[in-house]
Amino acid sequence: MDMFGKVGLVEVPILIAPDQKAWMDRMIKEGKIAIPPGGTLEKGSLYSMFVRMLLHNAMEEQKRQEALDMDDEDDDE
Repeated sequence: MDMFGKVGLVEVPILIAPDQKAWMDRMIKEGKIAIPPGGTLEKGSLYSMFVRMLLHNAMEEQKRQEALDMDDEDDDE
């Protein structure tokens, strides 16, 4: 996943619960949502990076699970 702008992005409005936004704001303030080395980003960009990383991790986990399922099917034969 390219976090540094080499991949074109599309804008997708999302809704989150107030407590989720408060948590994200706290994580950003405490520096627990990483900013690229030597960079500064607007808070909105940090939200975007966080959600993109969650999606990336979910996609990678799905690929891993599919590979495990394929291995299980091969073992059954």
